[in-house]
Formats: sequence, C-alpha cells, structure tokens
Amino acid sequence: MSDASTLCQACGLCCDGSLFSRAPLRPDEPAPPLATISTTVYGARYLTQPCSALGPSGCGCYAQRPLACRGFECLLLTALTADEVSLPEALAVVDRVKSQSGPERAESLRFHFGRR
Repeated sequence: MSDASTLCQACGLCCDGSLFSRAPLRPDEPAPPLATISTTVYGARYLTQPCSALGPSGCGCYAQRPLACRGFECLLLTALTADEVSLPEALAVVDRVKSQSGPERAESLRFHFGRR
C-alpha cells in the first residue's frame, strides 16, 4: 500500500463528516459497495457523511470509491506526496486532530486539511 493510501485509510476525516456533509456521485457512476446513496429532489445522487462505508479500519470500498473521493486531496495528503512531511508525521497529525474538539479541532481541520 502506498503512503498516500495508508494515510487516507488511517485518517477518514473526509468521510466522517468532519470536512464535508456529502460526496457527490456522477449520474452514470455506480454505487460503491457498502455505501448508502441518497438523492436530491433534482435527482442528483450523493453519499451522506459520515459515509456508511467508513469502518474502524478505514474505507470499506476504498478500491471502488467514487470519483469525488478519489479526486479529493487534503492539504496533509498534498504535503505527504510532496515529501514535505513523512508518513509518521502525517499520521501523528491525524491522531492529534482526532483527539481534539471544539475551536481547537476546527482550526486544525482548516490548517491541515483545508476545511473552510
């Protein structure tokens, strides 16, 4: 498994509702296994966050995850792939953010993951 995949599977903050409320699916995109699909009144499909495919060991449909999920790169992942941080450093950031709450967590999410 690549460092990027290891980080993403250990993190899950983009899947647990911390960063987004939903992940859109393209009209012709198949539903990923284990994920619950919702539909807007206009017929657009999406995965509601927290995603039902997210489990204790990460994304249960990682290999078949939707394009929106595949395409998202948080700031921490970008730093990892640019060799600005090591995998152990990135994993330590994830652990720290997961242990935080309130304004401290909100600030960490903005700084490390790009939540606006």
